[in-house]
Amino acid sequence: MSRKLLAAVTSDVDTLESIYRGRGCRRPEGYSHAELRMGLENFSGFLEPYGLPATLFMVGNDFRYPENQGAIRAMAAAGHEIANHTMSHAQGFRLLSPEEKEAELAEMEEWCEKVTGRKPVGFRSPGWNISDDALPILRRRGYGYDSSVFPTALMPLLKFLHWRKARGRRRGERTTLGRLKYMTAPVVPYRTDSQTLARRGDSALIEFPLTVTPVLRLPFYATFLLATGLEFFRLSYRALRALRRPLQFQFHLSDFVDYDHPDLADQVPLDGEGVYVPQALHRPLSKKLPLFRKAMDVLVQDYEFKTLADWAGIL
Repeated sequence: MSRKLLAAVTSDVDTLESIYRGRGCRRPEGYSHAELRMGLENFSGFLEPYGLPATLFMVGNDFRYPENQGAIRAMAAAGHEIANHTMSHAQGFRLLSPEEKEAELAEMEEWCEKVTGRKPVGFRSPGWNISDDALPILRRRGYGYDSSVFPTALMPLLKFLHWRKARGRRRGERTTLGRLKYMTAPVVPYRTDSQTLARRGDSALIEFPLTVTPVLRLPFYATFLLATGLEFFRLSYRALRALRRPLQFQFHLSDFVDYDHPDLADQVPLDGEGVYVPQALHRPLSKKLPLFRKAMDVLVQDYEFKTLADWAGIL
């Protein structure tokens, strides 16, 4: 290629405490905060050879613990963007009232500014579970972009599997992936319509949808890489590159944590406890990292990586 295309590495920094809220934790004293520090340090080390910045969607509750704050500041000081992932990891964000939505954003902003000195300019709803009534809230609070739309054709199936796995939990914790109409949203970054995230318009807010493959709109992110392997990743990548698609490659904190560590092993929920337990929690770090490195080695050949905030600034 004569000129590199734009891309971003993002991560949803979801701790076990944020996601499961005590369910399945067998540690008498509760969750160990070693998980966040371990994940951020490993993610930083993973990115360092490539010299590229990432966007971290972080949960405000994790900022409250003094033992986490040094690791968070270190990521911000290294040039990584800290973005808003709500205060409490509100899985049912779509179902909250406008007042509750705004409170989730505002409290995380306060903690982020207190710890890092900067207010977030980007937002992603937990579980990509957003609705159009968040638009005026994001605009009013000065956000430059959102990245909650996941336009995959697998949305109905993924919604059903999450609902089934979360049986026995509250309605808000059994919902995911936002409105069904988002599955046909544009697949490259766009300015949203003033009324909906599902279509282009002239709004000041930019949407960075999660990357999906051409035609079939299958997911293209780290969780899918773990499930389908490197050969399918390469096939998908070749199709995206041929169409010169900009892309976003998304990780989760769990991708860079070894849950066999003595401080963490008794905090992972077991299958059958009425929760979704991604395979990243069961796979050793020694198996995850080489796979992710091989994927990144492919991506950096053709793409220039920016934070989503920097990318939004040139659109």
